[in-house]
Amino acid sequence: MSEKSLWSYIRNGMKGKWTHANRHEDSVSIGIADVSYYHRGNSWIELKEVKKLPVRRNTPVRLGQWHKNGGAQRHFLTQRKGWLLIRVNHPKRMYLLFDHNHLPPWISPLWNWIDMTDNAQHIWTNKIDFVNLAMLLGDPE
Repeated sequence: MSEKSLWSYIRNGMKGKWTHANRHEDSVSIGIADVSYYHRGNSWIELKEVKKLPVRRNTPVRLGQWHKNGGAQRHFLTQRKGWLLIRVNHPKRMYLLFDHNHLPPWISPLWNWIDMTDNAQHIWTNKIDFVNLAMLLGDPE
């Protein structure tokens, strides 16, 4: 699984629920979110994949590029009232959605699994309820 397959899953599930959704792969501009869309306003979503959670619940969860470039991805989402969507693959499939006011830190101390679940705007197990996701994404305030 990858962020590319996560985008495909989101794109297919949100079909008819939003418009002008585009995936951005910009290696020049630092911090640009993965997806822009229009749904009751323009917004952005950063997609992250966690293949396997740490064994200990208090071990920090690493989110790849999130922790690099001076927190550029976090800053981008905060400024544009965007979202962070994380898919966890193991030990069970979960999706965590964070709004721009409750994003994980990009520097230490990093959030552990307990912090992640405590701060997520919404959590889905196994699969996303796309009607619910559309409702949540429609109100970036």
